[in-house]
Amino acid sequence: MKSTKKRIHDTHLSRILITRILFYVNAALWLVVGVFFIGSMIEDNNGWITGMVAFFFLMSIISLIIAARILDQPEKEIFIVLIIITVLNILLSFVGYPDFIYIILAIIDLVILFNLIPLKSYYVK
Repeated sequence: MKSTKKRIHDTHLSRILITRILFYVNAALWLVVGVFFIGSMIEDNNGWITGMVAFFFLMSIISLIIAARILDQPEKEIFIVLIIITVLNILLSFVGYPDFIYIILAIIDLVILFNLIPLKSYYVK
C-alpha cells in the first residue's frame, strides 16, 4: 500500500507530465497559427509590421517551450514564471481574431493553468 506522500508525489509527477505535453502542444499550435498568419500578412505586403508580429509569435512559442523545459524544477520562482507565462498566453489568445483555433488555444491555456494551480505545494515549500 502506498503512503500518502508517495501518492501525492505520483499525482504531482503525472500533472507535471500532462502540463509539459500541453505546453508543447500549445507551442506547436502557436507555430502553425503564426505561419499561417505571417504568410497572409506577407501576401498582403504589410512590410515591417509583419516582422514585428513574427517576433511576438516567436517570443510566445519560445516562452512556451522554456516553460515546458523548466516545469519540473521545484522552486517558488519557477511556479511564478509558469503562471505568468500561462496568463499572458491566455490574454494573447483573446487578442487574436475570433477564430476557432484561438478558442482552442485559450482552452489549452486554461487547462494548463488549472493543472499548475494544484502544483503549488510542489513548488512552494
